[in-house]
Amino acid sequence: GYICERKALLVNGCCNVNVPSTKLYSCDSCLPNGCCSIYEYCVSCCLQPSKQHLLERFLNRAAIAFQNLFMAVEDHFELCLAKCRTSSQSVQHENTYRDPIAKYCYGEYPPELLPV
Repeated sequence: GYICERKALLVNGCCNVNVPSTKLYSCDSCLPNGCCSIYEYCVSCCLQPSKQHLLERFLNRAAIAFQNLFMAVEDHFELCLAKCRTSSQSVQHENTYRDPIAKYCYGEYPPELLPV
């Protein structure tokens, strides 16, 4: 759930939490609908403990075919990684993002369709 500058990364790939600019559960590029313009911020925001119930509800409601994609997910972090990746829910007409700025979404509902 930490976001940091590249220079604050430790050799194990994790953020150095002692660097003042490192942030935990940052939603800086995210909208209230759970869509973000930066993938890493989407994952960080999604990892907030308060979002776990929303993600559990998503898994319980998922269709069988969709659920197969998420059955390999073993924890909250992996679920956020999968949810924040762009998917068919983020696009319209198969080739245009519904929201070209905030295209990484962990929320329950995809962005609104853009007018044609």
